[in-house]
Amino acid sequence: MIPSLPEDIYVTIFNHLSLHDVLSMRKVCRAFNSMTRLRGLWISFLRSEIWAHNIPVPQLDVDRLDAPQLEKWVMSSLRLHRNWTSTTPITKQRRYITTALPQARIASMHFTTLDGRSCLLSFSLTNRVEPRMLAIECWELSTLKCKARRTLQWFGGYAVNSDPTSLGLMAIRTPHIEVLGFDPYASDPESAFTTLFTLSAVAKSILSLTGTTIIFRSMDGKIKMLDILRPLYEIHLEDNTHIPPNQPDSFQAIVEEDYALILRPKTLALYSLETFRTGRHSPSVPLSPLQVHEFPWRIDSCCMERQTTPSSVRYHLNSDKPRSSSFRPPRPPATINILIRFSSLFPWPVNMLHHLVLYPDSSYLVPPPPSAENDNNSESPTLTDTLTWRNINPNNLPYEFPPVLSQMIVSPVRLFAITDMVLGPYGTAVWLDSHTEDFFYHGDVGQRLAGVVVTPSPPDSEAPEEGKRNDDEAGDEDRDAQDESPDESHATAGERTSTQMTATIVFGAHESDDWTKIAIDEGHGRVAVGAVNGEIMIDDYAQR
Repeated sequence: MIPSLPEDIYVTIFNHLSLHDVLSMRKVCRAFNSMTRLRGLWISFLRSEIWAHNIPVPQLDVDRLDAPQLEKWVMSSLRLHRNWTSTTPITKQRRYITTALPQARIASMHFTTLDGRSCLLSFSLTNRVEPRMLAIECWELSTLKCKARRTLQWFGGYAVNSDPTSLGLMAIRTPHIEVLGFDPYASDPESAFTTLFTLSAVAKSILSLTGTTIIFRSMDGKIKMLDILRPLYEIHLEDNTHIPPNQPDSFQAIVEEDYALILRPKTLALYSLETFRTGRHSPSVPLSPLQVHEFPWRIDSCCMERQTTPSSVRYHLNSDKPRSSSFRPPRPPATINILIRFSSLFPWPVNMLHHLVLYPDSSYLVPPPPSAENDNNSESPTLTDTLTWRNINPNNLPYEFPPVLSQMIVSPVRLFAITDMVLGPYGTAVWLDSHTEDFFYHGDVGQRLAGVVVTPSPPDSEAPEEGKRNDDEAGDEDRDAQDESPDESHATAGERTSTQMTATIVFGAHESDDWTKIAIDEGHGRVAVGAVNGEIMIDDYAQR
């Protein structure tokens, strides 16, 4: 017989049980069935089973979910995570869409949320047809209907806003710089993309858009930055990287309120944006980086992403409100995952992916939130303290340089094969390569869609810094290694440090070479693959 205890006592006991045990207790009696459906209990499981293990979840407002919705959210996230991280994830649903632009190939894809609905932005570019045309389309994923479309002449460069809560969905060169928004009430898809701003800045290409901050390349090749709310004020980011003709010119940026991380073909640089935000930096003087790390080899392709943590998930859920101002609430620096495929002396990149980690500096003073400055009931920081906290200098840096090599991943690529890679905020790395021998028993054609969940090791681990070797192996070997290709030199280091690995997840493979671009949505369990014929394959790994 079950002892008669207050309900709070039973709920406290349930909080110490595993999720599996609580679901079993639900079958004991009617009272337990009711108590195991309490909202507070499932909030506890959200913290212990999801956030504590850094499991991807869809972007939902927790405060607006009732108990049944919370339970469904937790259980579906756990089921998706088990499938997503398995060796061969099971596709629950596969769908296809085709761009409306004929003779076009998929140039890029981006999962986003518009008007509360999950959508996919696709950019397709015509092949060998002059003038080249670009089609921008927004697909609602629940119905696969095109909600917005714009076709325009290709002038070079576009960027999707990495901050979906800010003003402007994307920036594109038309040949002016136009910032586009999405009108959910438009009468037809052709008019749903609206022009919010047309900037007078002259750009050769657009490289990045974060919030209201645009980074672009000017006509003379300089890297410049401006705020779309102050379009006449632009600064030049100093960058001494020399790119040989006809070589990949990769570019990745993470822009925060006070600093920016720029990844170029040879360098990773940290810039302080304090003088740019306050308008005190002279446009005629280049903004010099505070920290620069130079890689030993030129980068062929790369991606860079913040690592989501339980605290950052809660921060995002609490601050995910649409904003029209340029100010973004300050947040502590997050660990940065960097995935790189280096170039080689041959006409193809190396057969290895390098996962590097840039760790936050624990001594960095984070700017105080606006509420702390404006709260009259608490002790507010003085102006001097605020400026000191906001001022990034060599004694107050958000990150520890250089980045640390975490692991190397075997990823063979054939001559002239198409490759692509993406990194998700929860650490899922997915890429295209040519490792098809295990599937088709021949290696001259075909592509593999593979991945791994990268987990940054603690900063004090013994993982070697990128490009460094042990002191006892210096000397003649170091001089010989200068002539080695990146995969050969790092393969030796990987054997010494046991950091070399293979893909742990294979999403699929096919006997053709027409896949071009990939995009992932970890929270909803989706992978999109674009092809040279304008077709997009969308795989769902969660049961809808």
